[in-house]
Amino acid sequence: MDILSLCQGGQFLSITMKQFFRDFMSYHRRERNGAFVLLGIIVLMIIYLNFSHYLFSSEKIDFSKYEQELKLFSDSVKSQSDSIEREEQQNKGNNYYTSSDKSNKVKGERFNFNPNNLPESEWKRMGLSDKQIYVIKHYESKGGQFRSKADVKKMYCIQEKLYLSLEPYIIIPEKKRDTLSFKYPKKDTERPVTKKPEPEILVVELNSSDSLSLIRIRGIKGFYSKKIIEHRAELGGYASKEQLMELWKFDKEKYDAVEKYVTVDVSKIKKININTCTSAELKHPYLSWNAVNGIISYRSKHGKFIKIDDIKKTDLVDDETYRKIAPYLKTE
Repeated sequence: MDILSLCQGGQFLSITMKQFFRDFMSYHRRERNGAFVLLGIIVLMIIYLNFSHYLFSSEKIDFSKYEQELKLFSDSVKSQSDSIEREEQQNKGNNYYTSSDKSNKVKGERFNFNPNNLPESEWKRMGLSDKQIYVIKHYESKGGQFRSKADVKKMYCIQEKLYLSLEPYIIIPEKKRDTLSFKYPKKDTERPVTKKPEPEILVVELNSSDSLSLIRIRGIKGFYSKKIIEHRAELGGYASKEQLMELWKFDKEKYDAVEKYVTVDVSKIKKININTCTSAELKHPYLSWNAVNGIISYRSKHGKFIKIDDIKKTDLVDDETYRKIAPYLKTE
């Protein structure tokens, strides 16, 4: 009886489980349709994602035009920055003065004047700029004086054309010294006075001297002897003694103290052939980078230079720059 009841119980459990799974796993018609639609959508999405690049060609955007414009803008900014930097370096190298008047006309009134302690307003009447007046007043504040017309010409802020227009009107009165002579009664026992021989003045040639020769000059120490030789190498030799005033803090007072102890042999200047040189060989403290490129470009377009002053035809070399650079150039 117990075995029969167990068999019946097992059958009942089996029927119950089958009914449970049938109810759980079976779908209504609407549910089956929804499942098929969902499955179809999934299949279509997979097909689209894997084969869409064959059906649709993507348009590529050409950025080359924008990259070219960006490069041109970047080059222009860099060029402007480089030109400003070169101009600043040139101003520092030109004794803190650069002529801003590029016109060939000399402006201002002309009247007789004494350049010593002349008021700024009078300099302005003659057409000098504030920078030129500043250089003159700075020279006077250091104890400098104009003893002759040639002293006015030596000022680097006075261009040659401006000096020629001022020269007839410069009046520098001669200073009269009152000499007092004392006569002493002669004595019979007076002995003849023997004069001591004056010491021989040592004169040093700037284009061939070494540092040991330079430091023997009174007022020239180790620092300035080194700077004189360095500046000589940059220039290719000294064309005039006045170029010493281009050195740092070598003012007119210091120049007057050593001027009689130095001389210049211009035959020792290293000259540059403007008809065969490259832009690197033409590099010089007196020429800006634009002027160097302009000279080379003008030569390539118009042929060799016949005269040195033909470089002014480039419109990048003014009269003041030409006056300073001419001793360092040649055409043969």
